[in-house]
Amino acid sequence: MDNKVVEGEFVGARLRDERLSKRLVSLAARVAMDPSASFPTSLTEAELEGAYRFFSNKKVQPEAILEPHVRQTVQRLATADVTLALHDTTTLSFRNEGQREGFGSLTGKSQQLWTHATLAVKADGTRCPLGLLALSTESEIRHERWFENIERANANVGGSRQLVHVMDREADDYALFSQLIANEARFVIRLQHDRGVEADDSAVTRITEALSRAVHVAEREVLLTPRGTNKGSKAKKVHPARKKRLANLSIAGAAVTVRCPAGRRGVPKTLELHAVRAWEASPLPGEPSVEWLLLTSEPIDDVDQLLRVVDWYRARWTIEEFFKALKTGCAIEKRQLESFHAFSNAVGFFAPIAWQLLLLRHRAHHETDADGAASLPDGMLEVLRHVARKPLPERPTAKDVLLAVAALGGHLKRNGDPGWQTLGRGYDKLRDAAEVWAIAARVMRNDQS
Repeated sequence: MDNKVVEGEFVGARLRDERLSKRLVSLAARVAMDPSASFPTSLTEAELEGAYRFFSNKKVQPEAILEPHVRQTVQRLATADVTLALHDTTTLSFRNEGQREGFGSLTGKSQQLWTHATLAVKADGTRCPLGLLALSTESEIRHERWFENIERANANVGGSRQLVHVMDREADDYALFSQLIANEARFVIRLQHDRGVEADDSAVTRITEALSRAVHVAEREVLLTPRGTNKGSKAKKVHPARKKRLANLSIAGAAVTVRCPAGRRGVPKTLELHAVRAWEASPLPGEPSVEWLLLTSEPIDDVDQLLRVVDWYRARWTIEEFFKALKTGCAIEKRQLESFHAFSNAVGFFAPIAWQLLLLRHRAHHETDADGAASLPDGMLEVLRHVARKPLPERPTAKDVLLAVAALGGHLKRNGDPGWQTLGRGYDKLRDAAEVWAIAARVMRNDQS
């Protein structure tokens, strides 16, 4: 990875001490050379001691660490009319030995920390990751985290109309819908509950009934990723195992008046929303049928608007990839930090690096015809030509360059797409080669003079 690019996501952090700000930037430059390596592996003894002191320092807060990256993210999306803000929570788990201070646990078998992220991606169909707009860590699960991150993200971009907030089943909450509407926020949220609705037809009392009567007006072919067997009967029911395949989804929508659940106070009795159903009418034999029920603030008056809502929800998978980059590419769960505060700081520190890995992988997948020279800093393409395992084309594409870099990290083309760790290792080796190349060039210039 180009550590200069990573440094740029940390410069300008408003920490309470200028020395801490400088340490943050230098630490980012060192760790970015191999994000998956442990601290003892990537740092000298003195740097290691300094890193542990930095993350444990009460003057250091994750919001301050992340603030320069958020600022850069806002700049990257400034010219777009609409940007998707993807929200999700991941669980970071650690074995019980050592008993880290301030961590939670849902099972009693491990210590846990929950990270809730808001990732900005382009809404133009490319799903290009632009960076984080909000991040929080918690020692217990609180449903308020959804709206808190929505408020932070909207505040960071200076309003609520540019962002469309996209969330999965866990965000299905009547109070959250009410808050979003009251704040004029835009959203697409997948339903977990079959919510009650009002209708002229007394036989229609639930969203599923209203949508089952809606005639499908559009179709969309989508690629389903493979999913293994989940543990527990509830998980198996919600996320059944499936094979990788193409699915043809039928799509329908309807305006609905959603009723407030019984016993809820302080919220409107009804909410006017749009509901969208995307379902697989004829799944393959033995494969579970796909069905998504979505509630949205967005219009669904024509086919294009219906398809847009479904495609925006499909973009939500990108944040799952971000969490993979954080867990695997940055090995966040293997960090030897002993307090909730220190680990929260580490999450804020590694989040921009995980985004950079995600962006590299995105370009490898989706910008295959782009000019490969633009994928690397000035002069590094020439170095890659000399150290690559196989000769590069005269005018390499971004795909050519990124596969060559991944090969330096041990990736074999026949094994499919490169993983998070091999990308990081490959850039580390290329960076080292570029440094040697630059030193050799300086020596030759001095000898000639």
